[in-house]
Amino acid sequence: MRANPIPNVNRNIVRAALYGACFALAQATPSALADIIDNGRIKAITLSSGGLAEVRRSARIDGDGALRVDIPLDQVDDFLKSLVVRDPAGTIDAVTLDGLSPVEETFRRLPFSPGDMGSVPALAAALQGISVRATSGGRSVEGMILGVETEQAGSEEAPRTERVLTVMTADGTLELLKLGMDTRLDILDEALRERLREAAKVSGRGRTDTIRSVAIALSGTGERDIAVSYVVPAPVWKTAYRLVSDGEDTARLQAWAVIENATGEDWEGIGLTLSSGAPVTLAQKLHQRYWSARPDIPVAVGNAAPPRPDASAGLEIAQMDSAPRHMRAFNGAAAPAPMADMVMEEPSAPTSRTAAQEGRTSATYHLPNPIHLAAGQSLSVPFVDAEIEAERVSVFQPESGGIHPIAAVFLKNGTEASLPPGIVTVYDRTSGYVGDAQLLGIPAGESRMASFASDRKVEITTETKPQEIVGEVAISEGVLRTTTVSRITTTYRIKGASDAKRTVLIEHPRRDGWQMEAAALDSATPTHYRLRATVEAGGTSTIRAVMERSHMESFALTEASADALYVWAGSATDSDTDKKLKELAALKREATAAERTVANLQQALERAAGDQARIRDNLGSLPGESALAERYMRMLEEEENRIAALNQERAKAERDRDRLNGEVRAYISRL
Repeated sequence: MRANPIPNVNRNIVRAALYGACFALAQATPSALADIIDNGRIKAITLSSGGLAEVRRSARIDGDGALRVDIPLDQVDDFLKSLVVRDPAGTIDAVTLDGLSPVEETFRRLPFSPGDMGSVPALAAALQGISVRATSGGRSVEGMILGVETEQAGSEEAPRTERVLTVMTADGTLELLKLGMDTRLDILDEALRERLREAAKVSGRGRTDTIRSVAIALSGTGERDIAVSYVVPAPVWKTAYRLVSDGEDTARLQAWAVIENATGEDWEGIGLTLSSGAPVTLAQKLHQRYWSARPDIPVAVGNAAPPRPDASAGLEIAQMDSAPRHMRAFNGAAAPAPMADMVMEEPSAPTSRTAAQEGRTSATYHLPNPIHLAAGQSLSVPFVDAEIEAERVSVFQPESGGIHPIAAVFLKNGTEASLPPGIVTVYDRTSGYVGDAQLLGIPAGESRMASFASDRKVEITTETKPQEIVGEVAISEGVLRTTTVSRITTTYRIKGASDAKRTVLIEHPRRDGWQMEAAALDSATPTHYRLRATVEAGGTSTIRAVMERSHMESFALTEASADALYVWAGSATDSDTDKKLKELAALKREATAAERTVANLQQALERAAGDQARIRDNLGSLPGESALAERYMRMLEEEENRIAALNQERAKAERDRDRLNGEVRAYISRL
């Protein structure tokens, strides 16, 4: 089915939807906004490493008026969150802008929808009760619209849909008009006609609307300069460093900022500031509408239900004692003069010096020259150029599992502010490019290490030897306390480079609760100890690191065995403790032997009692005067005598056992 084309009058209405001001804004804007000042100019921008931009605009106003700022729709939430207005001789009244859905708000008050506006029959059906003049097929009718009826016409092979308009004329006559391709519809209600024009404008704008025009109403006297600032999302600015070794103990460090203009408008001579830090950045949908959900309660009929009963009332990390060593020069043996075409050219200095300032949580760099940058373009400018202290080292990290250290350079930030994180391209004066490094930022006055290549001319092997040593044995109140020392000795053997001296730093891992002892200990980080060694060309060096941890164990002497006491006596640090433990061990051994004697006699008694019971059972099954019965009687008498003797021996053994245990307890109580 082919849709009917839109008549001329409707095409004009549709075209009008692409032009004009937003109806919702016009309705909401107070009379004080009659004198509208345009966007003003961007005066300055501060780009944050958190992905935000603080935009500062300035404009001139005379008396009461308003400043209009066009904001991309996806930045409105941040604009409403952060807007600050500075008027030296006035006050701010309000900030007005279109809502999130101006089309929906506009058509909520109209008898038709945006979809009805694309078709004359649909619009006519929605305008029921409105006076119109309709013309189609050379015939005209005028009156109040009663409705539009859809009819099926044509043949089965070529069906078509026809729409018939029903109108009631001024004298009450009902007239029908078949709507065709040439239909014209004139709305006789001037107020509704104007509302239709405005609705067309809003509907057309809503299809491509990505901008909100914000009106800031101001009240004041006289001509004056005003300023507004706000924070909106922006691409994160990046830092790219160039590091060139220069001289004996310094390096040339140059930092370049890479920025993008994503504000949607050109920057014409603005002041640009770069802010480096780790700000907390939050977002909230302030431009979104939120409706509070209300409970729907039924109409009370009869007795009210009782209310719900009220059931409730209304790291420590110790600092290193040794101070950081002075930054040493780039290490290396005297090298032959480089060829002329291999010498690294000195990089050009920036035209003007950037003003750096260190804040509490971030560092800022104000670029000295006005910035001209078209929307959508990128810019790279130098903002740091300084000679800083540097030291080249070979860093070995045992956790990596390799045998070669990493070539690195210690950089000390002697500039005015913290250096932001970034990538570093490392150059050598004699050989040019030597590698890339990642710099995680350097606070002012501190040092950081940047690793840029593998030093394959140096080899380091690692040997680890664990030990468990009983360090101390002490007795107090019948309790033996032993201190055991766990020790791990790590030996690093360094084979130096054949062509030049090396300064080697070994990053030995920390362990919680362990103490480090090493003659080569130089400094430490929260996760590693740094061991330093200087290895001459073709030479070797050995570094030993000892990690120790002690732990204490307690044993009740009354429960300790004689063998354990002899072992602890051998570990005692003083002869008196050794003697006492050995004497106690001898008493324990005698008491243990007496305990075994009692146990053995008890077992013999149990066997004798068993034999006696078996003899009685056999005797009971025989005639009283038989030879076998007499034999069993003699055996029973022997067992009785044996049991009596065993009982006497057991009693004596128990007395000996109790005496010896008493001596052990008495000896322990005297310790």
